[in-house]
Amino acid sequence: MKAPLAPSIASSVLAQSAWKRVLLALAMLVLLWVAIVWAVAIP
Repeated sequence: MKAPLAPSIASSVLAQSAWKRVLLALAMLVLLWVAIVWAVAIP
């Protein structure tokens, strides 16, 4: 039971870090779009 459990935990941790990176990237893109729209809409 312990042997296959460790790799799954490692993969889950890697997946969590990957999801955090993806969410951060999406947040940055959203902020950039908001800034661009703000600059264009309010000259």
